Formats: sequence, structure tokens, C-alpha cells
Amino acid sequence: MRYYIDKEIFNRFPNFRRVVVLARNIDNHGENPELLALLRAAEESVRGGALAAFPDLPRLNIWVEAFRDLGINPKKHPPSVLNMIKRVRGGKDLPYINHLVTIFNCLSLNNLLSCGGDDLSVVQGDLNLTIADGSENYSPLGQPEVREHPAPGEVIYMDTATREIFCRCWCWKNGDVSKLGPETRRTAINIDGMLPAFSLDQLADLGRQAAALLERFTGARTEVKVMSPESPEFVVE
Repeated sequence: MRYYIDKEIFNRFPNFRRVVVLARNIDNHGENPELLALLRAAEESVRGGALAAFPDLPRLNIWVEAFRDLGINPKKHPPSVLNMIKRVRGGKDLPYINHLVTIFNCLSLNNLLSCGGDDLSVVQGDLNLTIADGSENYSPLGQPEVREHPAPGEVIYMDTATREIFCRCWCWKNGDVSKLGPETRRTAINIDGMLPAFSLDQLADLGRQAAALLERFTGARTEVKVMSPESPEFVVE
């Protein structure tokens, strides 16, 4: 399958970069105490006083501004990392859903960026980060019976064959159809960043860190791809 980001997104947001960590031969069963400890440590990292003004930190505020530029209300549809930080700072521990989700939640909290992942076994066409026309379909995570459509102009990540949305509002909320579960064997983990809040080297290094955690805790075989205006697509073998 082909994985590509539409030119229009880079035209409007030339500083956007996406790192994709491809993983296969995954064992996503059970709970690992060591990985759970890493999650709890990541939660504590955002509960300290240093993040008292976290919405205004460059790594986060740059996404708030991008959402506003797209006409998305960042209070109603916050970037996933902002929603997670608010939850953790409110005193709630994140659940250990599975190894894969826990790994990218740790990465997200430790580095103040949005991450997400999808089960590649459900993909029937290509993977595309694109601008919605409003006809695409979306079932919210945990609500497979609900059917929604995005607003025209919204940034969505979807399967081009089924037109099922895997993530709405760029990096707001994953869909149910591609959710990661115990039987997931292949995944693409997306790590989203903006220059200059992150350098390209920093983002690539985060991809390598994610790959190392995937190999360590799920036994996966991994590959890291960096997507940019100069390299907007690749082929998933």
C-alpha cells in the first residue's frame, strides 16, 4: 500500500513533519509492569510546576494555532496531547490499554507531541493524510455503531478505498475501525511535529526511540520513515 500526505497540507503548513514507525510481528497481549512504570513516570513529568502554563508552550501552542487556521476549535477538538495532559494534570492515571497504546502515550507525554497508531490489517487501499470533502465516514473510538462525517476542509487520515477515517481533525481522535487490540500484528505509529518547535533530527530520533520500545516490549520488527514536503510518500511493504 501507499502512504502519502497531500501537497495541500504541506502548502498550508510547510513546517509540518510526520514520522511514521512501521512495526510488524507484534505481540500486543497482556500488560508489562516495566512499561506500566514508564507510563506512570511519563504522567509525573507533566504534573510538575514546570508545565503550569503548558497550553502556551511552543510545542503545544503551534498546534492550537494550526487548528484555528483550519477553522477547528481547539477547545472543542483539542490536539490529542493537550487532552491527555489535561487529564493527567487533573489527577487521573491513563489506563494500560495495551503495549502499543502505552508506548505512544509515553512518547506523547514525555515530548509534548501527538502520537497515534492504527492496525494495518484493516487497510484496503492506501493511507492518506488529506483535506476532507465531507463525504468520508468516521466511527469514534469505542462507538462502532456511530457514523459521522467530517466538516469539509478538515484534515483527516483515511483509507482511500473504504473512505473510513482513522483519525479526525489531524491529531484529535482516532477512529474505531483501525483501533489497536491484542490481535494487532502490524501497525503504523504516527508522530506529528512542527518546525521549529522540533528539529527534524529530534523528530527522527523520537521515531527511533519509539522503534526501540516497540522492539523491546512487543518483539516487533520496525522501520522508521520521515515525511516532509520533499518526501511526502512511501510504500508500505
